[in-house]
Amino acid sequence: MSDEMKLESADGLLLQQMASLRDIIDNNSDWIWEVDAQGRYVFSSNKCIEFLGIPPEQVLGKTPFDFMPPDEAKRVGEQFAAIVERRAPFGGLLNRNIRPDGSEVILETSGVPLFDNDGNFRGYRGIDRNLTSLDQAPGQRLFQLETIYSNAPVGLCFIDLQMRYVTVNDAMANIIGLQPYEAIGRKIGVFLPGLSPLLNNALEMAQRNETTPDREFSVPGKNQVFFVRIKAAYDAQNQLNGLSVAMTDITSLKRMERALRESQEHYRNMVELNPQIPWTADPRGMLNDVSSRFQRITGMTRQDILADKWIQSMHVEDRRAAVQTWEQCLKTGAPLDIEVRFCHVDRGWNWMRIRAAASYATDGSIQRWYGTAEDVHERKLLELKLVKANRRLEIQARTDSLTKLPNRREFKKVLSHEYMRAKRNRTPLTVVMIDIDYFKHFNDHYGHLSGDACLRLVARTLRKSLKRSTDVVTRFGGEEFAAILPDTDLKGAWIVAQHIMESIETLGIKHSFSEFNRVTISQGIATYRPDQDPDIEDQSDIVSAADEALYLSKNNGRNQINAMPVSIRFNPL
Repeated sequence: MSDEMKLESADGLLLQQMASLRDIIDNNSDWIWEVDAQGRYVFSSNKCIEFLGIPPEQVLGKTPFDFMPPDEAKRVGEQFAAIVERRAPFGGLLNRNIRPDGSEVILETSGVPLFDNDGNFRGYRGIDRNLTSLDQAPGQRLFQLETIYSNAPVGLCFIDLQMRYVTVNDAMANIIGLQPYEAIGRKIGVFLPGLSPLLNNALEMAQRNETTPDREFSVPGKNQVFFVRIKAAYDAQNQLNGLSVAMTDITSLKRMERALRESQEHYRNMVELNPQIPWTADPRGMLNDVSSRFQRITGMTRQDILADKWIQSMHVEDRRAAVQTWEQCLKTGAPLDIEVRFCHVDRGWNWMRIRAAASYATDGSIQRWYGTAEDVHERKLLELKLVKANRRLEIQARTDSLTKLPNRREFKKVLSHEYMRAKRNRTPLTVVMIDIDYFKHFNDHYGHLSGDACLRLVARTLRKSLKRSTDVVTRFGGEEFAAILPDTDLKGAWIVAQHIMESIETLGIKHSFSEFNRVTISQGIATYRPDQDPDIEDQSDIVSAADEALYLSKNNGRNQINAMPVSIRFNPL
């Protein structure tokens, strides 16, 4: 092959690689950009169309502040100017931007400085993430802010004037090697002695009303570098009362900074800035390229991954659905977006979000898939914890805390459902009201703790006395309980009530202030018969009738059962 043909082949391969890298950048969920030393955009991925509402060609030559409201441009500009002056990397810079249609978008900006071969500063390269969210209620917002503080990946703490920890979030506790509660009240110099000079200097500057510059801090004996921001804090009387400290682990960012200076592949370097793991696949779904980070996570070799053995490292509960979804995407060209668990080489099962989009040839056929794998383990664990917490709250909302029986609110809900079912199916429905006799005397004589124990024991006995899964017993209030017996007529309900009474008597709970010398119950039964009670329009009529029957039992001497037809009202007067 002639030199000319070799050159032509190399050019073609380079163009193909450039096109592939460009596709990866444009299909990335983050906006990738580069600015010159004056802060003007010299490169922009197509993500700016989604974020700012304008194409890349209208971004080039402008500065980030051209898209912000004036007050925001001033605020962010001052922060960015300080960063540029130090030629420092930065992360988590929040800023508000206005689209041409007037809508607002909130972006989080991170970047690293760029230098030429002579060491001259020539600008920044970085990414923007869209953090725009819907308005939320203040209570929910406060909860979210507290959750964000506790679980933020940035180390956050408050230091008092004696250099002691006042508050510490999880990330900061991890940095110093303690639980958050263990750090409170301890001297900061005990755990991070190298940080003490920075804090003492910051305190002296605050006392002189001077602003503390941001610093980089290397943990002695560890290969860790942190970006440290220290701000003075004042009380309501504007008196200095401590320092607010934020520490961001920029170890990885510093490594990437070194890699960027050494690398000759412009687009590849920008992809490496992104925490997402890039991968590509052919039209059949066979992987043909994947970042080495995925190898480190799974512990698999590159050869095994490209041979589709990566599927075996997926959790068995996720594998089938994930493969079916991927196969459906391959058939239809629809984007892939799934969350699955992979076996992490260090920490076991690890949640990852896998996304991909198809790249089409000029004839409309799929020529390649570009995707990313993102570690979402911590976020997923928080979601699962939230689901469990909500489930517990839901159970608590319908359960009586003392007896663990369904509460009155749940009674109304179940009765409403069973009433509609009985009315629809023309089947009987019975409510039994149950009251512990002379319970106030029991409480007054034996004490509230004994009274609570009595209520719990009676509740357990009532629950065991109902044999059918459809029967429900609830705590109606105080010493009063209510049972719902679907598909049960008066005869059947009477048998159940007698069994309940016998079960309570069998307990033999001593009650010296009862004429029966033991704990007994009174019961009232009301049965709704759709065919014979056509005038009943509300389930509350059943409860009222059962309550009147209970009143009759108590008025006639207690420790007995009475029934009252739903269609007849008992008037004690």
